[in-house]
Amino acid sequence: IYSGYYDFEIGHYLYELIILSLISYVIWALLSFLIITLTTERLVGFFIMIVLFIGIPLLSLAGVEQSIFKYNAGTGFSYSDMDGYGSSLNRFFLYKIYWLSLGLVFYILTYLFYYRGLPSNFRERLSIARSRFKGKYPKFIALFMLIFLSLGGYIYYETNILNERTSSKERELETVEWEKKYKKYENYDQPRIVSVNVNVNIYPKSLDADANGTYFMVNKTSSVIDSLFLDHNDAISTFEFDKETDLVLEDTLYNFDIYRLKNPLNPGDSLKLSFSVKNKPNTSIRKNSSVVSNGTFINNRLFPTFGYPGGELTDDKTREKYDLPPNKLKPHPSDSTALGNTYISKDADWIDFEATVSTSKDQIAIAPGYLQKEWIEGDRRYFHYKMDSKILNFYAFNSAKYEVVQDKWNDVKLEIYYHKDHDYNLDRMMKGMKAALEYCSTNFSPYQHRQLRIIEFPRTSGGFAQSFPNTVPFSEDIGFIAQVDDSEEGGNDYAFFVSVHEVAHQWWAHQVIGADVLGATMLSESLSEYVTLKVIEQVNGKKKMRKFLKRSLDTYLTQRTFERKRENALMYNDGQGYIHYQKGSLVFYALSDYIGEKTLNKALSKYVKKVAFQEPPYTTSIDLLNHIKEVTPDSLNYLLDDMFETITLYQNRVVETKSEKLDNGKYKVDIEFKVSKYRNDEKGRAFYGDREKDSISYQTDEMKKPDYSVFLEDYIDIGIFGEDDDENETELYLKKHKISSIYNKVSIIVDKEPKEVGIDPYNKLIDTNSDDNRKKIEN
Repeated sequence: IYSGYYDFEIGHYLYELIILSLISYVIWALLSFLIITLTTERLVGFFIMIVLFIGIPLLSLAGVEQSIFKYNAGTGFSYSDMDGYGSSLNRFFLYKIYWLSLGLVFYILTYLFYYRGLPSNFRERLSIARSRFKGKYPKFIALFMLIFLSLGGYIYYETNILNERTSSKERELETVEWEKKYKKYENYDQPRIVSVNVNVNIYPKSLDADANGTYFMVNKTSSVIDSLFLDHNDAISTFEFDKETDLVLEDTLYNFDIYRLKNPLNPGDSLKLSFSVKNKPNTSIRKNSSVVSNGTFINNRLFPTFGYPGGELTDDKTREKYDLPPNKLKPHPSDSTALGNTYISKDADWIDFEATVSTSKDQIAIAPGYLQKEWIEGDRRYFHYKMDSKILNFYAFNSAKYEVVQDKWNDVKLEIYYHKDHDYNLDRMMKGMKAALEYCSTNFSPYQHRQLRIIEFPRTSGGFAQSFPNTVPFSEDIGFIAQVDDSEEGGNDYAFFVSVHEVAHQWWAHQVIGADVLGATMLSESLSEYVTLKVIEQVNGKKKMRKFLKRSLDTYLTQRTFERKRENALMYNDGQGYIHYQKGSLVFYALSDYIGEKTLNKALSKYVKKVAFQEPPYTTSIDLLNHIKEVTPDSLNYLLDDMFETITLYQNRVVETKSEKLDNGKYKVDIEFKVSKYRNDEKGRAFYGDREKDSISYQTDEMKKPDYSVFLEDYIDIGIFGEDDDENETELYLKKHKISSIYNKVSIIVDKEPKEVGIDPYNKLIDTNSDDNRKKIEN
């Protein structure tokens, strides 16, 4: 109410509280009645219940994974304004009725064994229960057991017989066997998809989908191709090539087929694949399609791909158990033989794309491209889309009962497709689209499309946004229904920020795409995050950036502690989000501060002009860093080494500070501070330099051990801050000082009364404890 929200949906709250949530507590209560009755000692009964409540979910660790063997287990439920509870309630209630029927048996047994008065031994209670076991009670127990066993049998049949079920151990063994059988085909040449034309039919009422289409492919290699390796999902599929082939292997477990071409493809020869795909029938337990009643989001993983797709075990200890070699990193970006694929596709470069999507009459279907035609046949609505330029082999389809808001940025048509009543943050999202288009077009290159769309999809399908060519599917809960807090005190307008980030991908992924080597995501995710921070800076001003930078810093430092394999330097990262998102955003933002935003953006613009829409060999983080090195002064080259090529962390700290008012009304501020930095290897071990002369140390008589640092010739911000009449922070002084030693003292004159000082006060550097970078002044 305080925030102006009055749509309380009391019925929905009560339904979820009384019906959906209460039933689980009732089922537990029915068991607890029996246990406490049988034990006679309440504390013992409570202890047993606690053990069961904690222990039952842990049975999966002992190999008991199926919910029908774990009391009160089952599938959960989730709600979306777009799709309601979807199909989750069918499964939820099936399991709850199953366990409730057993719970009612327990309740009857509780009555039979219950003895009022002083506790008696179990033999006496059993005698009492036998005497009461007559009349209606045997019938009720038989009825509830019949329901319990019938539902249990049905669930087991659906889960294990009608649908194929594998345990986690079986899946692990299958993954091992998959790698042993098919990894040998990893480097076999395959034709490249150059054109895609598909027809997708979405059926929201039955939650089904089917599709058919064609791939036009070309042998772009210098070798003759005689075998085709087709990887697909477990949907009902057909495949037909326009050249004669023999099906050498059809693996229905791994959905991997090998075809032998009767006449091999010479370099430059073409091939066409016609295919159809349809999801297996949905059941009450398992849903075999991505279709929902309102808000379908299907990507191109629905369709077949060529070549060995990977999907191997990654944990080295598990691999060692099965005599598999350690899981290798992606190739190094300096490996010129590894630059033939982008990191999102192994069977295509840039493709022509066309799609016809049908849905129910009351919904709008969307795919990348421009609408060529829309028509209605019977109760079906059709949309024909076609791209006017080549795109990555990366696309998706959406369908829902959408409302549409439109706007323009220059000559680009902007649209947001949203669920009715989800209009809370449309202005913020539209503003984000425009801001990203303006920043990227001004600083990097022209926007390549004539339209840009944000498409809402249900929160039950995930809480993310994803950028496809001129189309951005966007979850309802990270933008459309978000209660945005953009206050001064740590607020975050993430509906706006996520919009900026995803639109930035139209450049950093959809113009510049990295090879499938280490550091590829720095070119897409890190640079999109950089754009987001610079747009935030434009909106909020530089002085308000600290909260955003500190949030990224703290997230990076926290998540790196959970790294299970290895942490590489940013330009050699292996796809970890905390590196390419949080660290990447900090690095590029700091670099723009050190060498200048215009200077950095000119280097990025030059880089885009060189590599945008390129064919193989694809670009790498080394290419990008070389462009940055061209515009970086020699005095700042250490930054590139620290930020991109190594894992370098600072330990900066204000030791002491005081101020003195001068006769002229100004203030002298004395600051004692320490600056040090160290490096980590991929396992997190600290070191201070490759050679002894690469490090320095500092120690006083009072110190038990010295402080060490990598050799310092660093430029670091020193800031002094005051307050305005409203007690808001004001910047009195901010300047970079060259630091060559660990322990430092400076005196600075400012015009107004200082309240606080800081070393790297805005958290531009990666400091392991940024909380001690600032200190209140002692007068």
